[in-house]
Amino acid sequence: MSQCIVIADEITGGSSVGAMLQKNRLSVCSLMSAQALKDEGCRKFDCVVYSTNSRRLTPEQSYQMVFYAARLLKAPEIKVYAKRIDPAMRGNTCAETQALLDALGDPDRVAIVVPAFPALKRTNVGGYMMIDGKPLQKSLASLDDLEPARSGRVADLFIEKFRYKSEAIHLKEYIKGASFLAARISELAASGVRALVMDCTSQEEINMIADAVITSGIKFLAVDPGPFTATLTRKVLRVSRERVSRKTKILGLVGLSSPLAAAQIEMLRLEDQVLIVPVQREELLSEEQRRAAEINRVVDEIVTRFENFSTAFAVSDSSSLSAQSGDSFEDPGSAPRTEAEVLELISGAYGQIAAKILERRPEIGAVYTAGAEFTVALCRELKSEGLKILGQVLPLTAYGEMLDGVRGSLKVVTSATSATDASTIVDSVQYLKRKLET
Repeated sequence: MSQCIVIADEITGGSSVGAMLQKNRLSVCSLMSAQALKDEGCRKFDCVVYSTNSRRLTPEQSYQMVFYAARLLKAPEIKVYAKRIDPAMRGNTCAETQALLDALGDPDRVAIVVPAFPALKRTNVGGYMMIDGKPLQKSLASLDDLEPARSGRVADLFIEKFRYKSEAIHLKEYIKGASFLAARISELAASGVRALVMDCTSQEEINMIADAVITSGIKFLAVDPGPFTATLTRKVLRVSRERVSRKTKILGLVGLSSPLAAAQIEMLRLEDQVLIVPVQREELLSEEQRRAAEINRVVDEIVTRFENFSTAFAVSDSSSLSAQSGDSFEDPGSAPRTEAEVLELISGAYGQIAAKILERRPEIGAVYTAGAEFTVALCRELKSEGLKILGQVLPLTAYGEMLDGVRGSLKVVTSATSATDASTIVDSVQYLKRKLET
């Protein structure tokens, strides 16, 4: 039964949003025939994306096409409605947003406009659409729907051409946190605002906006090029337990601390609902009894709480955004150790943690490791000779399976510590989720 409806003005953009939604382990169909809207068979998909092919039509024609499609697709079980817009704001953005709001018929539903696509270097700052750091007018010859606004501000576009009251929320509001932003969204919605144009420069801010919208409790319509819709849908449509079969859970190990590792973990925390259990580094370097107690504590916490999560990570307690530089290899004990000895102790402990968790949680189908020493420790504890390499997730990040041992064919993604992309862990987890479903 469909729970997400996306209406786009052309098929390629609509399909691109569909691909983002599919990454969230949702079934998606992309339609371009008005007749297909009446086909009940399409309702078996989690998400339906319909393209009106209306970008080059008049605003009046676009309105009618979107209104008609939305009326046919509207249903009580739909949790997310979205209007896909062009990353460069081409097309009849305001008319089609109005049409979707009118078709849904809720006088208190608010269009949350996030005209940003950070991966394509499209951002919205101070209400201005920026492409690769430049104003939109200096980046494109054809401005289409933006030309009447002249200033190039998306907020001005909605003020000039949107039938209902609209407001802009700028970056300064985000500094106060998601709770403040949620209260601000709720306040503006209560005052009669029907469109909120949000500044946005990064995926982290898209996550914050999505969390704030959900927390606010308002009825919403997502209006964006795709990333906001995909993020919001993932957060609203949690995969039901019935769809989580054996060996679909993922375990992650991040044992070294650095500003980069901290950023990767923080992005993971923002991106999805993940169980993150800190591991006390000093306890792993203490005498054997304390070391064993810490290993067992982490194992017990993950095993006990894993029931409500699809992904769990054991991470160094030093992995925080306040971390200074790199790992400190000072031994908290009395006997001095070399850097190599300390690393061997830490990685070995993480290997034991993983092996114990895998033994007690057979539904875990994949493991993510960061750092060569931790991958070696995992293979050693599972009595495997190594990995069968099956592909590349990202540069310096490989995908494969355990060759043999007690968990042969266990899927593994391993990253080098020099993999410098802040989204490495998020991308790796999403990659493993897709592999576990095939």
